[in-house]
Amino acid sequence: MPSSFPPFDNSLTEDAKVVKSFADKIQEKIDHKILKKPEKKERKILEDAILYPGAVIGSLVGISAFIVLRRGPIYVMNRILAKQHGTGNKASNAMYKESLTAKVVGSTFDAAFASLLGVSAWVISTDKQKALMAVADIPLVEGHSEISDTLCDDFISIYGGIRPKFWKEYSDDTLTAIQTFVQNCEKRQLYQKRLKMEMGLSHEDDVEFELPSRVPDDILQQEKDRFDGTDWASLEDFEEPLDNNEEKSFWDDK
Repeated sequence: MPSSFPPFDNSLTEDAKVVKSFADKIQEKIDHKILKKPEKKERKILEDAILYPGAVIGSLVGISAFIVLRRGPIYVMNRILAKQHGTGNKASNAMYKESLTAKVVGSTFDAAFASLLGVSAWVISTDKQKALMAVADIPLVEGHSEISDTLCDDFISIYGGIRPKFWKEYSDDTLTAIQTFVQNCEKRQLYQKRLKMEMGLSHEDDVEFELPSRVPDDILQQEKDRFDGTDWASLEDFEEPLDNNEEKSFWDDK
């Protein structure tokens, strides 16, 4: 069967290919306007992870840099002139004053450079691991999750095509976040199946509802205990999360 995945750049390493496959899927959803505006709780998670404290630190650095760039050179120049001309009216007349053109051009350049410094400080001070793991936890949120509903099925499908040993051979913050996101997607779907069962619905019933609470972190163990040794994973044709024993996959040919 032909692969549904786009062709990869053969110059990329295997871990880069994996990350790219997930990133391309997100971009595809955005380009086709399938991934819509995140829910309020999702936006709060993203804002807390990305904006704080990085945005605060970046803003302080940018503002401080602009003030120093605007006033620093003039202050230094006037200090030099004051030493040369002494005090009094002669010194006052020798004080440097910017022309209107110099102010406009100088302010524009200083603002651009200060912004660059501010953004750099934001990026450097952002806790990448914290931000990635915050995003990975989104499928566990209560209520409706636009991000989960849009990405989970595709992420689980992509994950299933990756050889299992890959996750032991490669490890970094991004890959860990991707794996955690997929695992949490599986947990969310299992929790939804449990709620449908409690409502007397089939897992195939296409019913949208908001989760009444956050997905339990130990939902997998809860369901195993609940069915007391029964093959709970096969109930309602549900496949056990991340159970992939097939060594051969399209990744082996890349």
